[in-house]
Amino acid sequence: MQIDKPTPAEHAEFLALVDAEIRPHRAKTHAWDDFPLILHADNRSSVLIARGDDGRLAGGIASLTREFTTNYGNIKVAGIGSVVTRDEHRGQGISRTLQNALLDRLRGQGVPLAVLWTDKPEIYAGRGFVPAGWEFHLDLGPARFEALDVPPGTVRPFGPGDVDMVVRLYELHPYRTLRNPADYPLLYNMPGTKGMVWEQEDLPGRGARTGVVFCGKGADFPDYVTEWGGHPDCVIPLLAWVRELGLATRLLVPAGEEPLVEKLVQLGAGWEIRPAGLWCVLDPEFLSGFTGEGTAAPDRVRRDARYWLGGVGEDGVVEPGPIKIGVWGFDSV
Repeated sequence: MQIDKPTPAEHAEFLALVDAEIRPHRAKTHAWDDFPLILHADNRSSVLIARGDDGRLAGGIASLTREFTTNYGNIKVAGIGSVVTRDEHRGQGISRTLQNALLDRLRGQGVPLAVLWTDKPEIYAGRGFVPAGWEFHLDLGPARFEALDVPPGTVRPFGPGDVDMVVRLYELHPYRTLRNPADYPLLYNMPGTKGMVWEQEDLPGRGARTGVVFCGKGADFPDYVTEWGGHPDCVIPLLAWVRELGLATRLLVPAGEEPLVEKLVQLGAGWEIRPAGLWCVLDPEFLSGFTGEGTAAPDRVRRDARYWLGGVGEDGVVEPGPIKIGVWGFDSV
């Protein structure tokens, strides 16, 4: 078995294998529609494939590295996804070999943290991935939006001309991925994703306000508002609107956005706290220098992502770590 970067033809073959493996039956979108950055041709250099003894593609894995803002400054994080193996090569250790090779490569590139999302966490536990960080999942169904005193405004669909405005709103979030300029139009125009914009009228002493929400992420986040931006007074009327239209009844809120959570809970929305993904520490020494923490802690402790990012306790309450980080739904891979 050979581990290597894919040729353009092999990358196309890898994408087809990913699409067949992870798309729900009769999904209206392809895998590259729902994950347009990690599976983009421009990200081919961050893909590893396994070639079998016959030289043909047997499996593959992809990553996407971006900087994230934190309470200590910016830090590189690699999102890992699209781990696939051909049926005839299952049980040969290809997935494990690909994971190890990718993690070694990321360490060599100076990436201290990696994150992934899966419904089979036991597969990755042996590589050091543990549930860490936190995010809020809100149920908009019971929210009493009729109690709102909403200033005059208009609702309209998101359009290509709104990208610059939405980018400005996104960059107001304290904890976020530092996206490349080319990332935004790919994310905001994903097939199967519905964006809505709320424009409030000018009010004396306040001026105009704008809010935006994006419902779904193709076939990957059905019934969810996966990203939003703007003042809560603009976002909440939009949430009422999309619930009324049946576009979404749930909301993902990353760490650092607690004011919106508090307002929605006051309106009666249901809520729960979940880990923000499965995280792996690739360079504990870097994290110690980054935060000034953990210099006296045992190595096994510093290699546990929960030590740095905190997590969700058995009682469902946040147990903070020194690093506060937020992952928006569009940035999960």
